[in-house]
Amino acid sequence: MPPARSATLHLPSACAAGAWATLPGTNLNTLRLFSRAGVRCSLAAIYLAALPAHEARSALDVADLNAAVGACTDFYAYVNGNWLERTEIPADRSRWGGFEEVFERNARQLKSSLELAQHDRALRAQPALRKVADFYAAGMNEAAIEHAGIRPLAQDLSRAAGIQSRDSLARAIARWHAERIESGFGLVRVSPDDKDSSRNVLVLVQGGLGLPDRDFYLNADAKFSQWRDAYRSHIAAVLALAGDSPAVAKAKAEEIFALELALARASRERAALRDPYANYHLMTQDDLRVLAPGFAWSRFFDALRIPRSTPVNVRQPEFFQAFAALARDVDLSTWRAYLRWQLLREASPVLPRAFEDEHDRFYNATLKGTKSPAPRFRRVLDVISGRIGAEPMGHAAGQLFVATAFAPAAKAKAREAVDDIKAALAERIDTLEWMSDATKAQARIKLAAMDIKVGYQDPPRDYSALRVDSQSYAGNWLRANRFEMSRTLAKLRRPVDRGEWFMAAHIVNAYYNSTRNEIVFPAGILQPPFFDADADAAINYGGIGMVIGHEITHGFDDYGRQYDAEGNLRDWWQADDARRYSERAASIEKQYGSYVAVDDIKLNGKLTLGENIADIGGLKLAFLAFQKAAVRHPSQSIDGLTPEQRFFVSFAQVWRIKVRDEHERMLAVSDPHSPPRWRVTGSLSHQPAFAAAFGCKAGDGMLRGEESQAEVW
Repeated sequence: MPPARSATLHLPSACAAGAWATLPGTNLNTLRLFSRAGVRCSLAAIYLAALPAHEARSALDVADLNAAVGACTDFYAYVNGNWLERTEIPADRSRWGGFEEVFERNARQLKSSLELAQHDRALRAQPALRKVADFYAAGMNEAAIEHAGIRPLAQDLSRAAGIQSRDSLARAIARWHAERIESGFGLVRVSPDDKDSSRNVLVLVQGGLGLPDRDFYLNADAKFSQWRDAYRSHIAAVLALAGDSPAVAKAKAEEIFALELALARASRERAALRDPYANYHLMTQDDLRVLAPGFAWSRFFDALRIPRSTPVNVRQPEFFQAFAALARDVDLSTWRAYLRWQLLREASPVLPRAFEDEHDRFYNATLKGTKSPAPRFRRVLDVISGRIGAEPMGHAAGQLFVATAFAPAAKAKAREAVDDIKAALAERIDTLEWMSDATKAQARIKLAAMDIKVGYQDPPRDYSALRVDSQSYAGNWLRANRFEMSRTLAKLRRPVDRGEWFMAAHIVNAYYNSTRNEIVFPAGILQPPFFDADADAAINYGGIGMVIGHEITHGFDDYGRQYDAEGNLRDWWQADDARRYSERAASIEKQYGSYVAVDDIKLNGKLTLGENIADIGGLKLAFLAFQKAAVRHPSQSIDGLTPEQRFFVSFAQVWRIKVRDEHERMLAVSDPHSPPRWRVTGSLSHQPAFAAAFGCKAGDGMLRGEESQAEVW
């Protein structure tokens, strides 16, 4: 979309009796998509209705400070103690905190926009907005979903039932991948070649599991054993809903689980996936056939219309050797049941309520501890745009969100913070005593080349080839999945598009992409309490500033540092500098590995290392940038807190959260992020500026001795 500028909009007299209304939170160029004549009253009301929540989060919640706990003893409890005491996790949630609050607000605003877009002529004149509104309408039409039953899956169910040879198995697995239904291994991907980021290659990764991670199949802990039992029962329940007798469903569930268990045993543990060299194996398709005989790779690639000359990065070769052996040796009846199950598992959220409820019962209630299903509108939004906005029409939803929730002034101010924090890292590189001048020079080149994306993809993603109607929810889902995989595979015939976003604009998150050397901050996270264009620097640099610093530091964490300025996997480090870096990283790994995640489970310091390095470095960079910004925009003490104290309080409030026990145990083995309590406590223990701001002294709980403070960035 074109560069945005401020909007002064005339509202119909029914809204504002002949008055002109200035809506500072709107994006005129996005709103121009809706109507040449301007914006209808109801669209303006969507923005205005969001203002109270926006204004309420402009300042720190000082009432939540728990004076009974010293700031230097336990800062997380000091800042968030009262909030933790009074806050109840909503029944339909497995956790609740700052991210969830913003996600809920964004979802409700998007809901209102989608409802308007179902009948507003100006909105429906824009194909992408009409299609995403119709997709949403189909998802809300529960009567039509019940009437359709599982008939939309009939063709695929017939295909699974008809597998009679190893060749037809390969073609069926290809069909599932074409519909973005993971089976046999992880969904085929297209991404820049790690060692030549100017070209796209096909990427194959381990996967094909119905549980969240290999450890759910292999962990001997009693809770994981209970989850495995519940998973087998869940498989049987879904198969029975699809027409199997209870006895047949139970027997098939055991076969399916045994096949997935074999795939899990062949999978690398999650921490091992963080070594980019160990997970880079570029080869020809002929090489793959030699490496992993037993699976009809030619049939698979031909069915997906992938040219024989396309190189393939097989990230975990030993997994694909095991998969190919299973494809050759496991009875076809088991593969038929497995593919049927994977289809039903992925499709359950778009099928009749019995399927949806069973899916929620296991994946949310059992694994995460939720007490009730989410509201219908949020379940539909999850199908359309997922949690990162990649599902199947997330970017269209993001276009609609930006129109009413992200002002040009907000984008400009967020970009100013990014520039300040990049400059802070440039200064830090110059002052690092442990790094040689030669490596510093390369680090500065990489930092200068780092691409920054703020707000939304421009131009927006093109959905013109996708057919959507307002009646068939499952049909829309299947077509949208095929469209997305077709769009993905088409990238093999094109140069790398460095303007592409992998996260939709309304998502409450951000990311660093190593092969593109870019950081991306969607409009969805540029909202209070993370960011407020009207707030002072202490709040913004403590909130979104730390997130910005975190993502920039990912370019130089233990994984990202191995990629150069162009996004190529290349060793640009002097040997002694690499050794000194590894020593410092090992200290951080040991520190976080001593923290208890939940009950008797300690954090995996190796799995969480990159995120912990990014937290420590990101907070330090954000504070340095805040000090510079405070010169341009002087702050003062408010509510008895100095600007420096407000910075750190803002940081800790952003990460406050309550998590159900079940979900905490799940995250402890599968999440590369440390629990928020340790993201706050662990990173603050490396910040002398924090100790100075609150007058902390040696021996206080929040401090680590200087000898154990690992300075990386």
